[in-house]
Formats: sequence, structure tokens, C-alpha cells
Amino acid sequence: MSDSPARSQKAQKVLERFAKKLNRQMVGSLLACVHCGMCTDACHYVLANPGDPTFAPAYKADQVRRIFKRHFDWTGRVFPWWVKAKSVYSDDDLEQLKDIIFGKCTNCRRCSINCPMGVDFATFNRMARGLLVSVGVMPEGVAVASKDQWELGNQMGVLREDYLETLDWVSEELRQELGDPNAGIPIDVMNCDVVYAINPREIKYDPRTIADAAKIFHLAGENWTMPSEGWDMTNFGLFSGDDDLGGAVARRLYDKVEELRGKKLVISECGHGYRSTRCEGQNWGGVDVDFEMESSVITMLRYIKEGRIRIDPFKNNKSYTYHDSCNNARSCGLFEEPRELLQIVCNDFREMYPNRAENYCCTGGGGAMSMSEYSAQRLKSAKIKADQLKATGAKVVVTSCHNCVDGLTDLIRYYKLGMEVMQLVNLVANAAIVKEKVTAALP
Repeated sequence: MSDSPARSQKAQKVLERFAKKLNRQMVGSLLACVHCGMCTDACHYVLANPGDPTFAPAYKADQVRRIFKRHFDWTGRVFPWWVKAKSVYSDDDLEQLKDIIFGKCTNCRRCSINCPMGVDFATFNRMARGLLVSVGVMPEGVAVASKDQWELGNQMGVLREDYLETLDWVSEELRQELGDPNAGIPIDVMNCDVVYAINPREIKYDPRTIADAAKIFHLAGENWTMPSEGWDMTNFGLFSGDDDLGGAVARRLYDKVEELRGKKLVISECGHGYRSTRCEGQNWGGVDVDFEMESSVITMLRYIKEGRIRIDPFKNNKSYTYHDSCNNARSCGLFEEPRELLQIVCNDFREMYPNRAENYCCTGGGGAMSMSEYSAQRLKSAKIKADQLKATGAKVVVTSCHNCVDGLTDLIRYYKLGMEVMQLVNLVANAAIVKEKVTAALP
């Protein structure tokens, strides 16, 4: 008879689901680590918590890897003591794993690009999150946001009437600002060239970004619309590891674009929304789409290059630096377009170091902003990002991600940096030259 302790129902279900999630990429990352330590200095958690080995990416990965070895690799089944293979038996074991994979990692993937063996810790850390979520083990904030996205169609629980009411008064204010009765936000217009999808944070906390985007579309003479439903391009499935949620949310947006017969889906400035919608959603949802998808950063840059909007960079007269969103940059390769756009719309751009693929996380990624139980740990680890921001000497940090707006705002307040956080859409709208209508004098 085995002398192993009895296994809880949740632990058993996690192991059963683990087996179904293994593929070549996952197994490669689970087997390839040689514990060289190259990932250690890449992690902002490690750098901000010196002397605590539990923050090291290799250590965190081993908490998942040891389960894999015990149940799915022959070395762990034959020599578990040799390869440090272990299993999970109790709900407490799952809770301890939750604190590591949710509380000590933002899935920023900086360790992944610094691994000489090609281990993608963030990929199987997300998988491990999904295993726990499948048995209801997750931070409360993740559970709430996921439930809202399942049931209400967006991760912040914005009701349809509130969404439409906000767009209505944004339209009214835009008409007043431009002095043009034709300005505003078109809703559910068929056969448009652009369908614009947004982050629910914009409706709930920052409608100025919607107003700025609407202004840019109007000045560019774009044939565009926003959907009345299925408008949330964010996807909490990326953070939770729940592929079923990820696929359902992505299909909801794709179906709406197809229903409106839109030619292109333009995604507002949100790193995880861009990655989820354009790079991951079709895989999760098991669908192919026949329309184009692009970030609004690329859309705005194209308008300027085509002469559809003109810019006065002197309207943005502060000093600016740029923060690369982990999902936009490291995971989707959006490096140069934001910088090109930023240098067009302002005159004092100061590069942040390191940058692009090597940039540090805002510390709010991976759904961390929703996990209040880990706030103290997150803000302590934000010291690395705070020092990086301070070194630029800039007054404004610009980012193309709503999640980063919140993460950066939080750490700027905590470390008393006195900086402002803006998005590119704000700067482009502010610098855009509005043509004044001139009435010719009668002879």
C-alpha cells in the first residue's frame, strides 16, 4: 500500500487537467531549465527583494516543474528524490502555489527572453494559473473580473445603458469642442472601414481617451463606428489562464465586427487587450477572422503620414519618456511605432533605459492590479521601475496600455515621483490641428 497522504478533490482535478495541457512548447520549457541563473537578474521582483530566493524565476518555475516531474516525467517517477519531484495533495498546497504564480510574478516574460535555453516561464506559469482557476483557487479580484466578463460582457461590469450614455455625452462634448454638428461617435454603423473597440476602464474611469480617439477619427475623416455590445477588447483569460474564457471573450468581439461587416478592427491602447485580441484570441477561440486588426498606435501614425491629420508638436510642451508595455512590446513586437509617433507629437522625448524588449514591467501586469492581497509586495517590487522613471528626468511618462497607466500611477504616487501618466492618444489629440471654418466675405 502507498504511504502517500490522501489527495483532495481539487488537487486530483488539477493533476488531471495538467495532463491535458501539456504540449511540445510546454514540455520543452518544463524540461529545458539548467538552473544557470541567467533569469535571476532579469526579474524586477528579485532585484527589489535581494536575499529572498523564492522570487527567482527558476525557483518559481520549479514549483510547477516538480509536479510535472513527479507525474509526467520518468525521472520523477523513478527517482523523485533525485530530481526534487513533488506532488500536490491538499487544498493548502494549492493555496501556496497560488501565492507564487499569482503573487510573485506578473508574467512579463523578461526572464523568458533572457533564458539561453528558451524556457518561457510566463507561458507555463499562465498554464498553472489556469489549473488553479479551474478548481476555484485564485485571488478574489481575478474571480470577480472573470465573472463580470463571462456574465456582463466586460471585465468591469459596465452596463449597456451606462456605456451608451457615456458615449452620448462624450459625443455632445466633442461637437461643442469642434463646433461641428457632424462630430460624434457613430454606433453600430454597418460596412464601416473601422470598428473601434476599447478597454472598459475607458468608460468607467477615463472617458477622455474615448473623446480623444473620436476627435482623431473625425479629423481624419474616417468611416468608423463603435459597437453597442461586444465592445470590450480586453480579455481576463490571458491573466487567469482560462482558455475557455479567453476564447469566449475573443469570439464575442470577432462576431460583432463580422455582424457589422467591418473591414478593420482597431484596438485602443491596451497591451493585454492588443495581445489577447490580435495575437492569442483566435487560438483560444478556435476561429479564423477575415478582417484586419491593428493597434490604434499604428492607425494614428498612418493618419499623420498620409496627411489626414496635421500636428503641432509645440502644443505638447513638457518632457516625455516612453514606457514599453510588456504585452505590446515583448510579446507582440510593438517597439518602434510608438516612439516614431511620440517624436512627431512632442519636442522633448527622453528614452528610458533599458527599453523595448528589455524594459521593466510597470508591476501592474498579469492582472496584478486586481489582486489587492499582493499590493504591498507589488509596490515594494515597483522600486526598480520607480528608479528607472526617475532617471529619465521627464515630467510625463507615456504608455500605450491602460493597465500600465494604473500600474505606473500607483507606483508614482507611492514613491512620490511627481510625474504625470498619459497615453499617445491624448498627445495626438492635443497636438492635432483643427481646421477652422472660414466664411468668405460677401462682395
